[in-house]
Amino acid sequence: MLLFWGSLLCWGLLPQAQGEAQHLLFLRISKDQLETDISDLLSEHHILGRMARIPVTGATSEGIAILDHLPFVRKGLSKKSSGLDLSLVGDLLSGKSLPLLGQLLRAGGLVIEDAKGPEVTLQVLSDSLLQVTLRSKLYLSLQGILRLKVIKNIRIGVRLEQTGNRTKVAFEECHTPPGYLSIKVLEQMNPLLVNEALEMVTGVLDQALPFLLQKIVCPVATTLLNSLLEDLLHINLSPATSGPEDFQYHVTTTEFTEEAILMKVLLVTPCGPGQRAPRSDHLAPQPLPKLAQGSMADLAFWVEAYNDILSCLYTSKEVRVDPQDSTAADLIQLLSLRELEPRPEACPPLLCFNFILAFKQSPGRTGLTISTPDPPTVRLDGHEATAIQQGSLVLLRPSNTSSVSVSWKLLSKAMFSSRNQKLKLQFTPNSTMVTLSTYPAGLAKQEERLKAFVSELLRRMFLPRHNELLSEHHLPLPRIKGLSFDKARVELSEEYMLLTIPEE
Repeated sequence: MLLFWGSLLCWGLLPQAQGEAQHLLFLRISKDQLETDISDLLSEHHILGRMARIPVTGATSEGIAILDHLPFVRKGLSKKSSGLDLSLVGDLLSGKSLPLLGQLLRAGGLVIEDAKGPEVTLQVLSDSLLQVTLRSKLYLSLQGILRLKVIKNIRIGVRLEQTGNRTKVAFEECHTPPGYLSIKVLEQMNPLLVNEALEMVTGVLDQALPFLLQKIVCPVATTLLNSLLEDLLHINLSPATSGPEDFQYHVTTTEFTEEAILMKVLLVTPCGPGQRAPRSDHLAPQPLPKLAQGSMADLAFWVEAYNDILSCLYTSKEVRVDPQDSTAADLIQLLSLRELEPRPEACPPLLCFNFILAFKQSPGRTGLTISTPDPPTVRLDGHEATAIQQGSLVLLRPSNTSSVSVSWKLLSKAMFSSRNQKLKLQFTPNSTMVTLSTYPAGLAKQEERLKAFVSELLRRMFLPRHNELLSEHHLPLPRIKGLSFDKARVELSEEYMLLTIPEE
């Protein structure tokens, strides 16, 4: 259950240092979840706690009495020894003197014994106006005559106001709407008195409850709502990524929708001038898919935005291939334009060792290097994601001869994981497909063999190291107290990637 929504992130003008890139993301909080959060928040702070054992009187000349201690009786109806004149109760129960009912009621005989709730419902009136209805259940007793359950609503209007780059919360009037009062008799001591007692109690409650609820509930409720919503509109990152050159999340606009609170979030990344910049044609708003059923919240962003962010995180590395690897030996021989020496499928260990060692100790230290200077790219195909990595395989020969290179493109099923507030991309080695774009012209007739060797080498020697590198180049996710992306599901739409947080 969510309680308070995060620590306050210091706001200010976004830095505009050279090389920064900004990306539009969307954070949505389910309206149903927000209802639960508000209910839990009000219950935690015992918002109706002050209403237990409170006497309610109907003395219109003095307003409604709200006292902290019992008993509360007028002097004219009390005896010094016992406080309340119990003979009045006896007369009422016997039906001897009905007018005394009004005296007893005004003397504090109607008492709120317990209060439950409030139950919270939200209604979106516009994209900037939300109506919060608090349904309160009160259990009242009339000194041994009646015990009642009373339901009365309180309504609070919440308005969002945009000031510069900050969304503020403003409250409309907190009031109890007229015309609704639910009274149910739970116990009755004397059926002869029920009708008259109910009529009198209803008249008192029509006057007393609006004032009583507004005075006790409204100040606390609006304070708690303001704290919750204000915190919700501010997002921060973990302390490990809070430096000026790290990623920054910034809520720019907030609006109420039928299903959720929708926040447009600007992610500022420390991209250098040479890194891929976001494309302007993808910054125009696109219709978001509906919030998944049973989801507390989600973080949605375009796949192009993720690719731009990935390019900011990616650092190029070269992988030196172990020359003792049999596939590497085959590639070295093939790229050296020599025929493959026939070897038995199960050659003796000494023969295989000598075959590999011949390449390791060859003059000029011939070897292989896998280079991937450009970051991978993710593409969406319906509800599946494909990771694409381009690179080259270079045969390093002695300095007096030129090197030989093979350009390749690797396609793999993209696997995403969300752990420790980080989104990570991984290639799936068993789902890879390799195509060759350029290679020595003399190998045209052996393209399939070359591709098979390159595919095997990439799958076994390159992808494990590449996945390890990508795991270090994770996207830091916004940290909001009460929301954890550690159990988030990565769902894919036609254009969007969504990190969906399921209900617990």
